[in-house]
Amino acid sequence: TLEEFRTTIQQDSTFATRVVEVPSTLQQQLSRPAALNGLLAAAGAAQSGSSSSSSHTVLRFGALSGQAELGSTRVQRKRGEEQLDNGQVEIKGLTEDVERVAAELQRRVAAAAEYERLHSFCDQIAIPPQARARVVGRGGENIKRIRAEHDVIVDVADSAGSAPLLVRLQGTREDVAKVVAELQELLERLADQTTETISVAAEMHRSLIGAGGKYVRRLEDKYAVSIQFPSSRHEASGNDGAPLSADQIRIHGGRKGVEGAKAELLELAEYEAEHNHTVRFTVAAACLPHIVGKAGSRIAEIKDASETRIDLGTPKGSEVDVVIVGTRAGTQQARAAIEAVVAEQEAQIELELPVPVKHHRFLIGAAGSRIRELVAQAGGNPDAVSGPGSCRVRFPRATEGADWAKLKGDRAVVEAVKARIEELVAERERMVTVAVNIPASQHAYIIGRGGAQLMQLQDKHSVEINVRPKAKQGASTEDSDAVLVTGLPENCDACKAALLALVRDEAAVTVPLALHQRLGGRNGALWRRLRSEHDVLVDAVSVDKAPARRADRTGDDAADNGAATIVYRDLYADFVGLKAEWVLRGEKDKLAQALALVNREIAGAETAVEARLRVDPRLHRHIIGKQGAAIAAIRDATGCEVTVPKRGSASEWVVITGPRASIDHAAELIAKAVEEHDYN
Repeated sequence: TLEEFRTTIQQDSTFATRVVEVPSTLQQQLSRPAALNGLLAAAGAAQSGSSSSSSHTVLRFGALSGQAELGSTRVQRKRGEEQLDNGQVEIKGLTEDVERVAAELQRRVAAAAEYERLHSFCDQIAIPPQARARVVGRGGENIKRIRAEHDVIVDVADSAGSAPLLVRLQGTREDVAKVVAELQELLERLADQTTETISVAAEMHRSLIGAGGKYVRRLEDKYAVSIQFPSSRHEASGNDGAPLSADQIRIHGGRKGVEGAKAELLELAEYEAEHNHTVRFTVAAACLPHIVGKAGSRIAEIKDASETRIDLGTPKGSEVDVVIVGTRAGTQQARAAIEAVVAEQEAQIELELPVPVKHHRFLIGAAGSRIRELVAQAGGNPDAVSGPGSCRVRFPRATEGADWAKLKGDRAVVEAVKARIEELVAERERMVTVAVNIPASQHAYIIGRGGAQLMQLQDKHSVEINVRPKAKQGASTEDSDAVLVTGLPENCDACKAALLALVRDEAAVTVPLALHQRLGGRNGALWRRLRSEHDVLVDAVSVDKAPARRADRTGDDAADNGAATIVYRDLYADFVGLKAEWVLRGEKDKLAQALALVNREIAGAETAVEARLRVDPRLHRHIIGKQGAAIAAIRDATGCEVTVPKRGSASEWVVITGPRASIDHAAELIAKAVEEHDYN
């Protein structure tokens, strides 16, 4: 039968039943499903194996006259089971599980008893009726805070009329003492109650109250005071019944609290007054995009710099409202910045002036150089696109053929550039072109090396000089000689005079080809002498072609015993009948002296020979000397041309050209320089 089966189970040593003494208050807590699950889980935590068996452990609470099982909340006592006392808990299940659950229950009973012992200290404090609201707080929030912070039981007894409010406290001795001290401190602050009314502009009340009253509540809690503001729905009154005017605020509480709250309110009001200074003004609607800037960059920059709030209204006609809120200094700074932008835009102008298309190229200059120069001369910035110092000049396309130019930018700069363009156009209209006849043979001299002399003349006289290229076949000599000068009449006349002053007398002379090769050419000794001593320039207009020279290996087989080997050669043997035509240009008197010098060289040219002196290449640098000083001294002392192979050349031969006697002297000087630095 079922009863026999139950008896068998009870007699089985693997199952057990145990009764543990547990206070009824603790049973009430443990009987809840979540607490029961926690109890069984804590008991099974000490088990080394699987805890699945703990699901068969059954607990019956005497205080509930029922049983609770993991996963079940049955509370009826089964038939045949013994009635438990109110302070007993029965545990059924596997022996090991029952022992663990019983141990956990006993541990919790001991912990609850210890907690009860520690928190059994009781005390009470009487609260005067006038302080009741401050102690309890709105909706009991102060009592709730004390319970949470100090872990004490706070029981507030009911009281009516003028009877004191009795507050009973239970907890540890230390926590109860802290709560009593806190309440007594609060009562001491409330004992010296006072009321004070301050005046603050009504428009600032909203800022002092804060969103949802958070600022005023913070002050009330901090200083244990009551703060009243005028209300549009009902007129608040203080303890004396006096109504509040629109700009009054009443503070009621302990004297110290009232003073603290008052000081903070006035400080906040002063801050709000300083930081809520408002400035209103209008600006031209056309300036609004420039005030805002690209993607709001400029207005954001003004806000950040001045630490203000700026509201730009919707344009109404030709004006737009601007409202700036912030400190007095900040609003002044922001307004000044906005008005500076407006002034900058008002200073910008755009105009069009007539400019004949024939002058456009001149006014623009190479890559716009003349326009940039005009803007810079007007005190502007050629690189500025807008703003102060800007001036943009635009000409129509060449294909349009329009006679205008448009200027846009800073008024002062634009006006100055406009005036200068008009001056230049007027000057260009007065310009003339003058032809100056200068022999084509002297054009190169007029131009100068790299065009330096021509540019100097143009800059000095503010003209344009056009030197025509060599005359085409069939053109007249007069056309090929003409140099065109364009500019103002007075400038052209001055430049023409300067050009004609540069024209030199000319004289032609024929020289032997051998003399030309020895002393002529741009770097020839005779040409350099004519230029330095007589200021006479020489050009070779025609030169006969010299025959090809055979390689001369004379002396290559001579023994090199440290002494120089010299070989002579007659220059005229290879150039008989060959000549060169020279043209000399210079002042008349100096030209005659130069011709005399050339004729003397021609007369003695037939005695000139060439000598080749063999010298170790390692010693060539001693012949040249520092910066060519040694070789220059040899040339000056002998009048001979001395040529040393270029550095790095394998040639050993130093060439000397001149009269035989002079060559021998030059050879002696070279031999002396070599002997002083001989490596042997």
